[in-house]
Amino acid sequence: MSPPPDHSGPLAPPPSSPAPAHAATWRQRLHRAFSHFVFTAGAHFYAWMTWTPIWREHCASLADSFPEAPSPTAGEADDAGQSRLRILDLGIGPGISGIGILDRRPQALVIGLDFSRTMLRLAQRYLRRAGLSHEQLPLIHGDVLHLPFPDASFDVITHHSFLYLLSQKEQALAEMARVLRPGGAYVFLEPRQGGSLGALLSGDGGFRFKLSMFLWRVFSGGFGRFEAAGLSALLSAHGFVAIDLQTTLSGLGFLGQARR
Repeated sequence: MSPPPDHSGPLAPPPSSPAPAHAATWRQRLHRAFSHFVFTAGAHFYAWMTWTPIWREHCASLADSFPEAPSPTAGEADDAGQSRLRILDLGIGPGISGIGILDRRPQALVIGLDFSRTMLRLAQRYLRRAGLSHEQLPLIHGDVLHLPFPDASFDVITHHSFLYLLSQKEQALAEMARVLRPGGAYVFLEPRQGGSLGALLSGDGGFRFKLSMFLWRVFSGGFGRFEAAGLSALLSAHGFVAIDLQTTLSGLGFLGQARR
């Protein structure tokens, strides 16, 4: 959705009308507050729904688009002195996405960030179930609009169904571009306008996975789904190149990748 037009010049509305920029700020605040409420109040249900092999495997598939080696300027190394791929998983929730990524890339350093402390507490629990330590997957409470990392800190930024929830997508993408190293990979899954929910629900996957897909479709209808042209333009405007959007989940989602 495009932002409202700027009426700050000679076409400004009369004093009795609220300024559009001010109204947009309140819409953004309400949007963020609602998102925070939903993903805090529903954290336990969401964790139960997504702690399934098929969901974990789908999150793991993001790692297939990651680079094989870290940037030549990377400073993080393992115990043998080898450079490690540094991955930032945004909106990690109860941790299933980060755990799935480590299934594919066990030598990488994955850092998970979420604004919900409840989700992060659940993530700690699921990490223990998966036999992973905090050192393998550090969890950080933070805001994507103000990422607590220096410039060019990561080789990969990834997220699973996260960007569509944000009211301030432009600021979030600017922050992602800031902390991603030049040449770094941006890999994500986001809801797509179109697709066939019926085809997905009639296939394999089990009750919990199908329930999660049904609710994802409902939520994305309220928060907003992406079209290819609009999503590509949004990424290009923030310095991302080599943008590739592939459909997945019976056309309900985009599996996207780009470079910084």
